[in-house]
Amino acid sequence: MSQREMRNNSGELLRRVAEGESVLVTNNGVPAAVLVPAGSDPRSRLTASGRLRVGTGLDLTVLPRPVTSERPTEQLLAEDRGE
Repeated sequence: MSQREMRNNSGELLRRVAEGESVLVTNNGVPAAVLVPAGSDPRSRLTASGRLRVGTGLDLTVLPRPVTSERPTEQLLAEDRGE
């Protein structure tokens, strides 16, 4: 929603936000603010502002098990670097 629309339709805008909608406000086409319901939890506010993305639901149990070694990490890194 543009800043002009926000100014001209503030009542409708506030009603929509109070009902749970998040609204991106732009100024000359540039994102300026995100209006979110006052009671929103931090995760919802961050998601609405674009500062947090919802996960993909990746199943981490399908990843291979970590490799263990008797040698210290420093030695393994030195060997990997050719030292």
